[in-house]
Amino acid sequence: MFAQPVLHQGNHLLESWRLREYDEWKSNRVTVFHPPGLRSQAKLVAVEAERVLTTFQKRFGFQVKRPVPVFLFPNRPALRQHFSWNKGQSATGIYFSGAIYLLNPETWHEGFPSATGEPEQWARLFHENGPLYHEMAHFYLDLETGGNYPLWYTEAFAQWVEYQELGYEWVVPANNLKWHELYDYRDLDENFSRLPNQALAYRQSFRWLRWMVEQHGESSLYELHQRLSRSVPFDIAWKRVFGSSPEASFEEWRRQME
Repeated sequence: MFAQPVLHQGNHLLESWRLREYDEWKSNRVTVFHPPGLRSQAKLVAVEAERVLTTFQKRFGFQVKRPVPVFLFPNRPALRQHFSWNKGQSATGIYFSGAIYLLNPETWHEGFPSATGEPEQWARLFHENGPLYHEMAHFYLDLETGGNYPLWYTEAFAQWVEYQELGYEWVVPANNLKWHELYDYRDLDENFSRLPNQALAYRQSFRWLRWMVEQHGESSLYELHQRLSRSVPFDIAWKRVFGSSPEASFEEWRRQME
């Protein structure tokens, strides 16, 4: 936790150098680094990012101390090359070490309007379909708690924010909770990123956290994050807020799913 600010600053400086040919669009709380040809898109991304930050300020009292760095990539090959991904890997948004990385929406959404010719329609579609709420949730949680959480929790929380703000839940045949044998708590806690059915792992985590919030109220998340920000170990913080260990809470949720 103590090293996190240094790591974030180092990543920001490194990315600023690696993408030194990019221009910058600055707003009050956001700096969007973008190719010169994506100035209109960068401006609209900054507007949406400010909107999302206001949501976190109202819900959790979160205020950034320095502008959030957002890196906007023109196409999938550019994003893959930046992260040294293979051809099969892709994403529309990524959070890493204090920065948010976005793929130009015009490359991932068929029929996306022009940012220069139809900015209002562009902004609406980006708000409804874009990954900023999800990635900003990772950003908020990382800064607020110093990274003091397991991977399943940050993914569950990011999905919960998307569900609250956009009404979006990732549902595909691969994560149908009635069709597949559910992972147990240790699977999620110790091997989350290596589980073969990632869609199922993500949805289990989300539905479990959603159920906990429905039982205890949204303020329970604020209390949990505050405890984590004070370096309380995650399992202890969870038990103090929800009254039982994460594993016991998970088993209670799984029983009611049967």
